[in-house]
Amino acid sequence: LKNQDMFIFKYLDAYSKIEPNGRYHGKLVRLYAKYAREKLLPFLKCSDNYPIQEALDVCQSNEFYPERVFLLGRIGNTREALQIIIEKLNDINQAINFCQEHNDKELWSDLIKHTVDKPEYVTLLLKRIGNYVDPRMLIQNIPSGCEIKDLKESLAKMMCDYHLQLSVQEACKAITLKNYFELHKKLIIGQQRGISVTDEVSCCVCQGRIIIKDLSNASDLIVYNCRHSFHIECLPEGVQCNNCSICSAVKM
Repeated sequence: LKNQDMFIFKYLDAYSKIEPNGRYHGKLVRLYAKYAREKLLPFLKCSDNYPIQEALDVCQSNEFYPERVFLLGRIGNTREALQIIIEKLNDINQAINFCQEHNDKELWSDLIKHTVDKPEYVTLLLKRIGNYVDPRMLIQNIPSGCEIKDLKESLAKMMCDYHLQLSVQEACKAITLKNYFELHKKLIIGQQRGISVTDEVSCCVCQGRIIIKDLSNASDLIVYNCRHSFHIECLPEGVQCNNCSICSAVKM
């Protein structure tokens, strides 16, 4: 079968459905490009077992633009992918969807620069970007004298979407702050709470009992929140008492 690509394609296409281990996925990319273009993009999306650069080379040599857009987005080259959508596919809706998916300010800036000279595209942008970028980013780039259809309605929708987005952000900020202060309050209360020490607890240095009946022989104690307890005199001179020496040693 070495020189019989069609038979190899049919075999590997069927084989990949019952044994999706990815062993032949790199070869399948080339075979799908040659014999079943409609299967290529779904295959690229569901597999992680093909060399991406080789797949890009195949798609570039065959001028498969949707597949190139997906692969470029997958490796993080989103600006080149957006350029292909705008210049080769000429699909403003896909370009907007792509920017929404990646939610990158530079992408939105590129989209605006490439489309702001087309009034029909500006109308669509005005209606759809309010939830994602500051409206001024678009409005300031519209050339003077540009006649835009349904401008009033488009601006109204964009501002409504933008203010809705701001309201959501403010609400989330308020909820986050409330949770922070509530958790901080619980932390302070917990740290101020006393620690129960029974007569079974021993000093971590001398192993002597912390609580003794003869108070005349009792010594000062230090008990940490981690429950490690020490006689003050058992701690070496110069040791900081702010942190438990045992827990500090474990962390180091």
